Amino acid sequence: MENQDTQPRKSRIDLASLPTRQYLDQTVVPILMNALSHLAKERPPEPIAALAAYLLKNRSNFEQIPSETNSPPAEPETAKNNVN
Repeated sequence: MENQDTQPRKSRIDLASLPTRQYLDQTVVPILMNALSHLAKERPPEPIAALAAYLLKNRSNFEQIPSETNSPPAEPETAKNNVN
């Protein structure tokens, strides 16, 4: 249990020491790319509001992605819902 409590702190410190490009690639780019793809497909009338809603709805799927792996994140909930 102790390792789980200390792990997020360590990764936050590591993130703070990364160069800007790596920091963004590991924290924001994965969800942002999925969000932009979603916007391109859906073409909502209010794209900024739709972008914000997508980011808020799907942020739990992308929070604290391990910096060691470069594998793509899991599919967001909206993609799973479109399988119907």
